[in-house]
Amino acid sequence: MSTRVLGPIVRIQIQRNPLKKPGVGYDPQPILAVEEAVIGPPGLVGRHEGSWIIDAHHADHPASRGGGRRALSIGFSEHYDRIAARFGAAPLGCAGENLIVATEARIDPHDLAGVIVVHTGEGEVLLGGARVAAPCAEFTSFLLGRPGMALRDEVADHLEFLDGGTRGYILDLKPLDGAHRIRVGDRVEVKG
Repeated sequence: MSTRVLGPIVRIQIQRNPLKKPGVGYDPQPILAVEEAVIGPPGLVGRHEGSWIIDAHHADHPASRGGGRRALSIGFSEHYDRIAARFGAAPLGCAGENLIVATEARIDPHDLAGVIVVHTGEGEVLLGGARVAAPCAEFTSFLLGRPGMALRDEVADHLEFLDGGTRGYILDLKPLDGAHRIRVGDRVEVKG
């Protein structure tokens, strides 16, 4: 079995409320950076100023639209460099991924084939089932600085650029055997 080190987690964040308002636009204001979080089969909760705050994709969040199907997402610092080069700016984390890992190269879907392992102070957290997070017209319009939301046809070439993992990936949490604490600085690798 081969192992590929991806890098350290440089940012953990939660969405206090959904960022995308279909047909209206995208607002990154509900994103909150945290130093630690707990992940389990229903999703992620982050610790902020002594309180635990549930992520909008968690199965138990009152505004959850996905019922936990998109319970954890991951992005990569190098992808943000690519996005900023194309759109002029892309603050780290503005796409709303829960985990952002520092990388020096693009991470393609085949790079995540296998088991994603987060090495924590308490042991290994095994994640899998990485799939591409499809880009949306709302986020693309935000990157373009457009108020509201552009029609998909108007931003089709930008959507194509953001696809294929540039926008990030969704991870499967169902195989987790309970709740696991993760922190900024934990190392991420892929075993396949």
